[in-house]
Amino acid sequence: MVPPILSASAIAVCIDCCSNVIAQVLKAYRSDVPFAFNAVLFTHFALFAALTAPLNFLWQGWLERTFPGWRKVQRGGPDVGMVDLEREGERAKERKSGEYSGAGIAANGQTDNGGGGKVRNWPNIAKKWFTDCITLGALFNTVAFLVIMGAFKSKSVGEIALDVRMETIPIIINSWKIWPIANFFSTTYVPVDRRIVFLSCCGLVWNIYLSLVAARL
Repeated sequence: MVPPILSASAIAVCIDCCSNVIAQVLKAYRSDVPFAFNAVLFTHFALFAALTAPLNFLWQGWLERTFPGWRKVQRGGPDVGMVDLEREGERAKERKSGEYSGAGIAANGQTDNGGGGKVRNWPNIAKKWFTDCITLGALFNTVAFLVIMGAFKSKSVGEIALDVRMETIPIIINSWKIWPIANFFSTTYVPVDRRIVFLSCCGLVWNIYLSLVAARL
């Protein structure tokens, strides 16, 4: 069986490579020149995706462990709210007849054992979203992109440092046009082992933009 990190990374790389080809086509169209496939740029982008996809997979796992999206609650506690009164009536009858199994229903409709359940941990979801999309995640991916692409083009340390200083903030600001919404749905509704694939699908347009940036670095 293929480990989740490998399968998710492979799918993400394929999606990112497609975005690079689309970017090359768009660049040729905007420049009004015949399309000529740039194999070097494609290879650089594919290698960048292959290097960063596993790291992003591990990053998403760390975020989920640090800021779990669900929390356990006790049935009837302050976090649960109203319970299904009709179901409670059925349980009362089962208790009298000795058939009650002890299963409870949480506020979100999930069945639990022993009277507990799970609800979304919205404060943690907000922390996860802010850390990944607005601060550390955005900074890590942007700097990694600029450093790796610069290294592929045999730039000096000083040239790479200049790219990082000049390009990081503009790229991050542009990323906020796409990633806050995509990231919210990812951290809230997508299983952690599929987030890289989901984000790669959402980022098809974004990776076209990155391909265009890579072409001019």
